[in-house]
Amino acid sequence: MSNKFNFIKASIEDIDKIVSLRLELFKELGEVKNPHKVNLLETSTREYLQKALPDNEFISYMAKVNGETVSISGMVLFKRPPYLENLQGIEAYILNMYTVPEFRGNGLARRSLEYCIDEGKKSGVKRIWLHASKDGKQLYKKMGFTMKDSEMELFL
Repeated sequence: MSNKFNFIKASIEDIDKIVSLRLELFKELGEVKNPHKVNLLETSTREYLQKALPDNEFISYMAKVNGETVSISGMVLFKRPPYLENLQGIEAYILNMYTVPEFRGNGLARRSLEYCIDEGKKSGVKRIWLHASKDGKQLYKKMGFTMKDSEMELFL
C-alpha cells in the first residue's frame, strides 16, 4: 500500500513541514503544552534547520501523498572521538520520526528509517543511535537496533 507515497529528501524549502510535524510529535508525546514554549521551540528549530539542512548536518526524509507531507524522519550526523567499535568516530542520531495518525500502518516510518540508514552508510556512519518512544521500539528492533541503557543503537 505504501506505493502511493512519494519519498523525498527534505530541502530548505521543506522547513515549514518539518517544523510543523516535529511540533505535532512533541505535542503527542506531551513534551510541550505551553503555547509560549511551542513558539520558542518552533523559532529555534527553524533557525537550526536553516543552517543544518544545507550543510547536510541534519537529514530528513519525507513521505508525501497528493502533495501533502504525512511522515518525516530526521538524522543528525556528527563526529566524535574514535573508540574501538567506531575508529572514524562518525555517528548519526535518529529523531523526529513521526507519521500523521491517519497514515500510520503503511510502513512509512520503516521506509524513512531505511532511507536514513542508507544515507548514513554513504556518509561513513558506523553507529546510529536513538531514543525510542514506546510505539517505536518494535520497529527499531525489527530493523536491528538493540537496547543499551536508555537508548537503542545500531552499528553498521
